[in-house]
Amino acid sequence: MDGFSLTRLMHKRGINIRYLGSLATLATEQGSKLASVKILAVQEMISRAAKHILNALLRGLPGPLITYAISHFLNCFLGATLNPNPQAVKDESLWKLYHDADFSFESLTIESLRAQIQKEVQRRYRYELEEGWETKIKHLQMLREVALKLGLQLQIKDYEFSPAELETPKVNNDAPAPVTNGNGKGRHKKKGSAPSGTSSPTYKGPATSFSPEDIMNIVPLVKDSSSKSQLAEEALEAGRISIIQEQKELGQELLLESLSLHEQIYGVLHPEVARVYNTLSMLYYQLDEKTAAVELARKAVIVSERTLGVDSTETILNYLNLGLFEHANGDTKAALAYIKHAFGFWRVIYGDGHPDSVTTMNNTAVMLQALKHYTDSRKWFEASLTVCEDIFGKTSANAATLSFQLAQALALDNDPKGSVNRMRDAYNIFLAELGPNDRNTKEAENWLEQLTQNAVALAKQAKESAARKRLMKPRVTMSVKPQSQVGQGSVSSTGRLAESTSASGMGGMDSRSIDELLKYIEGAETQGKPKRNTGKTNPKRRGAPARK
Repeated sequence: MDGFSLTRLMHKRGINIRYLGSLATLATEQGSKLASVKILAVQEMISRAAKHILNALLRGLPGPLITYAISHFLNCFLGATLNPNPQAVKDESLWKLYHDADFSFESLTIESLRAQIQKEVQRRYRYELEEGWETKIKHLQMLREVALKLGLQLQIKDYEFSPAELETPKVNNDAPAPVTNGNGKGRHKKKGSAPSGTSSPTYKGPATSFSPEDIMNIVPLVKDSSSKSQLAEEALEAGRISIIQEQKELGQELLLESLSLHEQIYGVLHPEVARVYNTLSMLYYQLDEKTAAVELARKAVIVSERTLGVDSTETILNYLNLGLFEHANGDTKAALAYIKHAFGFWRVIYGDGHPDSVTTMNNTAVMLQALKHYTDSRKWFEASLTVCEDIFGKTSANAATLSFQLAQALALDNDPKGSVNRMRDAYNIFLAELGPNDRNTKEAENWLEQLTQNAVALAKQAKESAARKRLMKPRVTMSVKPQSQVGQGSVSSTGRLAESTSASGMGGMDSRSIDELLKYIEGAETQGKPKRNTGKTNPKRRGAPARK
């Protein structure tokens, strides 16, 4: 939920915008559970106060001077950390041409603007901003809210709101060699001087967050009321009731009739048609017709992008639903691509640490588990648990549920010790919050017992394997005589090699030269070489004539 969806929901419930202060006060009384609602309400009040102040500055100002006024206002409003004393950019030719214009925006400072915002919030919403409120606002989200409320079109780039980008000292490898005095020795540097090739940290970026060139255009904002067809709404509601009453065929006929009425009344490209596509996709998903649910979810994404914008909250919701339906339909890779696209706009609209991001990160982790990416899945579970603990507390039931899932992810990622610790945390929280007879507590207890047994078995197996490896190591034995090398025999007292069998199973070393051995291998041994007479005759071959 962003500022636009919050005000739309308040109008739908019959609550006027002037009660934003009361909404923030009630959210503060609930503690950390509704901290995000309080932040959203405070940001909406500040953005609306900034809109009224900027409108007063631009009223009656010539068109060519508007970009200068807007950029200076945004520098005082959002760029105070980058430049604590911003000055309005001047174009002398325009200042001379419009010498009778109201240049009161030049005198705007950071302190005066903050005082005006506090006064405006108190006057319109009866709410006192906390001390240091300017440090708690989300700059990128606030810039988006102000731009939407004033119709500003800004240049697409990464705007810097703080001097975080500092150039660290680097050694210059291309620096010239030190100057010598003729003796080959370098001159001594003065004490305290910086070493050659290094530089002190300096900020590399613009002097201010915004410049007049960043303001591309100002578009008019047209407010209208979209009429609704009572007949189409009644057909949709009748279809829902029929499905609940297990009249599937009748319910589907009514749903299709409602969709046809919406398309005929509003046209294909209309926000109401996108909402009907999204509603029907969820109904078909519940009816286990996943292919039809995916098709309708894709249409909802296309229509909502064309009519509401790529960064609309409804468009992001449609993308997330499409990812779930694609995963259920068997295409998990496409589902992860849709969720990644939605997360990119999620960070622009909501920032980090939003309560609704816990469910989305949890679903992403489950999808990664289905693809057997256990390490990445564990990281997403850990991130969702961190956000949940910051919002609901470390001892909440939500944190226990995520700890339960993280323990299973750690078991799949071959971390039995961490798995047991996380499951123990989940069991202790369930036991304290829900009692020993709750189903979640009993399930956590069973899992804790199984994981503990598994961890003990794995540790015992690892210990036995290590002991087996130690026993298989070769032992070094001491002997009186040195052992001969492989392929060599022992030397007798006569200087000849004794015939002994080596470790390779071969006899003693041949006394022939290398050339003779090569000829023997090639089959061309010299014929004139006398044969060694061993005093023994060869055994008689079968069928050969006897020697005389």
